[in-house]
Amino acid sequence: MTLTQKLILAFMALAGAALVTALLLTNLAVEAAAKEKIASDLERTLEAFEQLARASQERIRDVAEARTLDRSFKEMSLSVNSVDAEAGLGDASSETTGILNAREVIVSADTEAFGWSRDGPRPWAFFNASGRLVYTRAAPEQLGEEPVHLPLLAAALQRGPTSALWSPAQLRALPFVFVPPEALREEDLLLVHAQPAHDARRSKVGVVLSGEWVRDVLLQEPLAPRAPGPHMGDTRARFVVRAVDGALASQLPVGALLDGAGARSGQAHDVSIEGTHYLVRGGALSGVDGRRIGQVFVLRDFDAEITPILQRFQRWLIPTAVGVALLALAAAVFMARSMASPLVQLEAAAGRVRLGDLTVEVPVRGSDEVGRVAQSFNEMVSGLRQRDQIKGLFKRYLAPQVVDELLKHPEKAAPGGERKMLTVLFSDLVGFTAMSEQMSPEDLVAVLNTYFEQATGVLTEHGATLDKFIGDAIMCFWNAPLPQEDHAARACLTALELVAAVERLAPVFAARGLPPLDCRIGINTGPGVAGNIGSSAAQDYTVIGDTVNLASRLEGAAKVYGTRTLVAEETLAAARGVVLARELDLLRVKGKQQPVRVFELVGPAGTPPPPHLARFAEGLALYRARRFAEARAAFLASPEDVPSARFAARCEALLTAPPPADWDGVFILDSK
Repeated sequence: MTLTQKLILAFMALAGAALVTALLLTNLAVEAAAKEKIASDLERTLEAFEQLARASQERIRDVAEARTLDRSFKEMSLSVNSVDAEAGLGDASSETTGILNAREVIVSADTEAFGWSRDGPRPWAFFNASGRLVYTRAAPEQLGEEPVHLPLLAAALQRGPTSALWSPAQLRALPFVFVPPEALREEDLLLVHAQPAHDARRSKVGVVLSGEWVRDVLLQEPLAPRAPGPHMGDTRARFVVRAVDGALASQLPVGALLDGAGARSGQAHDVSIEGTHYLVRGGALSGVDGRRIGQVFVLRDFDAEITPILQRFQRWLIPTAVGVALLALAAAVFMARSMASPLVQLEAAAGRVRLGDLTVEVPVRGSDEVGRVAQSFNEMVSGLRQRDQIKGLFKRYLAPQVVDELLKHPEKAAPGGERKMLTVLFSDLVGFTAMSEQMSPEDLVAVLNTYFEQATGVLTEHGATLDKFIGDAIMCFWNAPLPQEDHAARACLTALELVAAVERLAPVFAARGLPPLDCRIGINTGPGVAGNIGSSAAQDYTVIGDTVNLASRLEGAAKVYGTRTLVAEETLAAARGVVLARELDLLRVKGKQQPVRVFELVGPAGTPPPPHLARFAEGLALYRARRFAEARAAFLASPEDVPSARFAARCEALLTAPPPADWDGVFILDSK
C-alpha cells in the first residue's frame, strides 16, 4: 500500500470517526435537550395535576357543604344528637332514638345527598358529633353502637374540612362499611372528604364522609393531551397516586419501580416499565386543608418523545453525512497527494543516494515538517558529498581504516593521542639517489609511483596503517587505530613481501635501462603514542615515541650489516615463529644506552635455512667469546654472505687492535 493510499485511508477513517462522533454527540445532545424539556414539562404537568386535585377536592367540599344545608338533611341532623334540638344534649337512649329517626328520614326521603359518579352512586356516610355512625350508603341497616374513632373524623370536628387517601386494605379494616366488598377496586385509591355539618347556630352536629375513586376523579382526565402523529408515539402524561401506606392508583403497571431514587420529589428520574423508557417526577398530594395525604407521580414516555426527533434528525443527517464523506474523500485525496508528493520525491532521491548518486537535490516547499525534512535531506546529501570528497582525498595519504575510523568517530580527529603497543616499519630504496641523477623529475615520479603502487598493495594486504611517504621512504605501523593481536607477525611478513616486490620490479627497471634498486627495512615493537598530532588547522595521524626512533635507526643500520631487513628482538619475539630469522648482533644506536639484539629476516617459517646461517651462528659465538681469529675463519667460510664478510672484517680489525678487557660484544652505531 502506497503512502498516498495510507493517508487517504487515514483521512477517511478520521472523517468517519468524526461523523460517528458527531452523530453520537448530537444524539446525546438531543436526548439531553429533550430530557431537560420533558423534565420542565413534567414540572408544569405536576403543578397542573396538583391544581386539578385541589379543584376536585374543593368541588367535593363544596358539594358536601351544599348538601348539608338541604332541609331534609337539616331535620335529620337535628335528631341525631338530641331530642332537644335547642339544647343539643341527650343521653344514649335518646341519641339512639334520634339516629333511628334520622335513618327513617334519610331512607324515606331517598336522599341522594352526594349524587352519583359515572360508575354509580358515590359512597358516603354520616356521623354525629359524638362519632356514632348515623348512616352509610354502603350498608343502610348498619347502626353505630359505639363511637367510631377515626383520625379523619376527629380532624374534621376539630379543624374543619379535611381529606385522606384510603386504600382497599384500609377500607376493609374500617369498623363500618363504607364501600361494599363487591365494589372495592383493588387497583384504585379512594379520595375521602370529611365535611363537618353545622346547625343554625354554627355548632358542629356531625361529619359527612364522602368518597370518590382516584381513577374516576383524577386519572381519567389527561392533562394537556398531545395527539400522536404518523411518526409519534403517545406522548400524554401518565399519573400514579400513592397513599401514605404505599398503595397505588396508576395508569401504568409501575409496581415497585417508583421506590428508591425515583420516588424522590422535585427531580426527574429515568425508569423502565415493561421495556419502555419513562421520565418520572414526583410531588406531594395535599388535602383541602393543605395537609399531605399522599404522593403523585407524573410520567412521560421518553422513547415516544425522542424517537420522532431523532428520526427527523437522521433523515437530514444521512444525506448530509454522505455529502460530507464525499467532500472528505476529495479533500483526503488532495491532501494525501500534496503531503505524499514531497515524500515520494524524497524516496526517489534516497534511492539515488543509495546507488551512489550524491548530486541529487529535492525541492524544498514551505517551512513545515515536510519542508524541513527535505531541507535536512539536502544538507545530509551535501555532507555525504563532502565526506566522500574528504574520504577520497585522504585515503590517498592515510590508510583506509584510519579514515574509516575517523569518520565513525569524529572525536578522534581532535588533537591528542592514545598510548598503545605498536610495531613500526621504515622502508627505504637503495640506489634511488643515483637513479634520480639520471632521470627527469617526471620519469622519477613515474618510477616511484610504480614502486609505491606495489608497496601500498602489500601494506593494505597485511593491514598496515600507512603513515607517510618520505621521498622514496615509507613509514607505516600496526595495532593503531584498530587493534591487531598479531601486529608484529604482520610487520615481518610485510617486510619479506616488500623485498619480493623490489625483486619483481628489478627486471622492469633494467628493461628501461635504469640502475638496479634495492631496499632496506627496519622494524621495531614497543610502546608509543598513536593519534592526531598537530594543531586544529593541520593534523597528521601518526605515531611517536622511542619505538619509532629505533625502527628508523634500524632501517639505517641495515646498511652496516649489508642486509635488507633489520628487526629488533622484541618484534621477533612477538611474531611468535611466523618467520625464519638469524641473529646478527647486539647493537647500541645513538641516543640509547641499552643495546638491542637485532636479527635479519630470512623468510617465512618453514623456509629451509641456507647453509651459511649455521656457519654465521658459529662465527658469532666465537666473536662474542673474543676468539676473533677462529671467528674470522668461520665467517670467511661463507663468502656469498654479506653479513659474514662484514663480521670477518670486524674480526680482522679487532685482531689488529684488540678491544678492552670489559668489551661486551656490543656494536656501537654512532650515526643513523
